[in-house]
Parts: sequence; C-alpha cells; structure tokens
Amino acid sequence: MGPGILVIVYKGIGDVLLTTPLLRALKTAMPDSRLYFLTRRPSLKVLRGNPRLDGVFCREDGPLRAIRAAGIDITFDYMRSTSSGFYALFSGAGKRLAFKFGAGRLWHNILPEKKPGAGYTAYDRLQLLEPLGIPHAGHELELNFGPENAARADAFLAASGVRPGDFTVTLDITSPRDHRRWAPENFARLADGLAKDFGARVVFLWGPGELDYVKAAMGAAAGRHLLCPDFDLLDLAALQKRAALHCGTSSGPMHVAVSQGAPTFTIYAPQNSPLSWSPPGPKHAWVQGELAEMPFETAWDQLSAHVENLKKVPA
Repeated sequence: MGPGILVIVYKGIGDVLLTTPLLRALKTAMPDSRLYFLTRRPSLKVLRGNPRLDGVFCREDGPLRAIRAAGIDITFDYMRSTSSGFYALFSGAGKRLAFKFGAGRLWHNILPEKKPGAGYTAYDRLQLLEPLGIPHAGHELELNFGPENAARADAFLAASGVRPGDFTVTLDITSPRDHRRWAPENFARLADGLAKDFGARVVFLWGPGELDYVKAAMGAAAGRHLLCPDFDLLDLAALQKRAALHCGTSSGPMHVAVSQGAPTFTIYAPQNSPLSWSPPGPKHAWVQGELAEMPFETAWDQLSAHVENLKKVPA
C-alpha cells in the first residue's frame, strides 16, 4: 500500500482549486499513494468529484480521529496556522511539510523557504513538492461535475434562447470584500457593451445573499441580460464550461471558470496581484486600479481588446 498523504487548505473555493495541480502531481509521481484533503464545508464540492482523492475531511466535523485512522505518512499544510499544524502533527505523519514560518517547528519537520517570483499561486503551491523530489505536472486547475449538472446548465441556456456557438459571457460582479467591488452600474455598462459590440449573451452570476444586489445592477443596464438560476458550484462549473469568457471580480467563480478552460478578464484592486491569481497565457487578461476611482472606459478598453485578441487564440 502506498503512502497516505493529507493536504490541508481551509480557505475559500479558489484557494482549494489552486491546490488541485498538487494532487495531480502527487498521483502522477506516486500512483499507489492514498490522497486525502482537509478543508471547510463550502469547498467540499470542489473536491468530492476529484478522482485522485481517496477521501475528503471537513474541518467543521472534527475529523482528527478519521484522519488518524486513514494512516497518514505525509502532510502538506498551506495554512501555516495553529489549528492546521495541530492536524498535521497529530495525524501521525512522519513527514510534515509547510513553507517556513515563525512557529512552524512546533508542528512540521520539513520547512522550505518559499521562493519569490513564482507568480501564479498554483506554481507557489507546487514548490512544496521539491523537498520530496516530486516534479509538478502542470498548473491547470481541476473541478469535475456530473451529467446532472451539465443537463441543468444546458436546460437554462436553451430556455434562454442561447444557441451552441453563441458568444456567452458569465459576469460576476460581487465580492465579500468591499475593496474588490467595482460600481455595479459599471458592470451593467460592460454587459451592454459586450452585447452591443460583440453580440454576447451575458449571464449575471450570484450567490447566497447577493441576488438583490445583482438584480439592481441588471436594472441599471440598457439591454436585457440573463440572470443565472440558483445554481450550485457544480452547476456553475458546467455553465462556465460552455462559456466563451468569464468577466468580473477576483473571486471563486473566476477560478471555477479557469478550471473549465474558459478565458477570463478580471478587475483587480491594488491589494490583489494579477500575477498571483490569474493564470499565465493569452486566454487571461485583467485591469487593475483603485476600484472606487477606476473609470468605466479604463476597464472597457482592456476588455474589448482582450475579446478581440481571443479571436486569434487557438481553441
């Protein structure tokens, strides 16, 4: 039986998705390994369809006993916190890896320095393989959905009159962090511009507690756009698999779009690094600035140039 490996990431959906290249690298290098993941409840759906995993533990369920029973030999802790260190140490693993931090030696016994300049966060995560001599297997994110999710996405698009081959754009205007929000009326203008200049069918996305905010933004648009149904994470992935572009804030739906191969255009605040969160390559572009002051034209010029450039990018 191969080694049991536990990966620990508590943060949001995007952070978990950005760790899926690590799972691919581990399973490629050690096909007989048993891979487990410890996360929080909102991210469970990101992982439960991942065929590389043998189990997913939910932090809210107090899973230490189950983790110990799994026979863990190696841990990768990306949280560098007291609670994550506790799970790593008491998992029973002989090799416990984390990037070097102040109290790291209390919990971990392999603590490499994170190298600066890796860029995209998925590459940062893959650095932790180096002490074990394991090569990475690409930075592509992985999120699997089922046929029932594909059927819901297809039914929504068909009922909305969206045909295969239409230029479909998913638009995420929300964020739980105030500094990441651009004025909703600006997003309404982006939707109008995409429809007018590029014939786009724009789908406004929303999540729990965001519906009224999104509806108000749609009400400010001159044209009629589509409102996503009450889709769960996997339905959203199926929808974005069919999208020609995802546009919006730096958020979970952007990373879901990346996992489905959709091009992206992201509007970043100064506090967030585009090089860290957007994948490299011509399919992905961004604009950055103080969002409370960024003129509509600044984002629109960059977005429209990106749409034109996408026509030259091989599918």
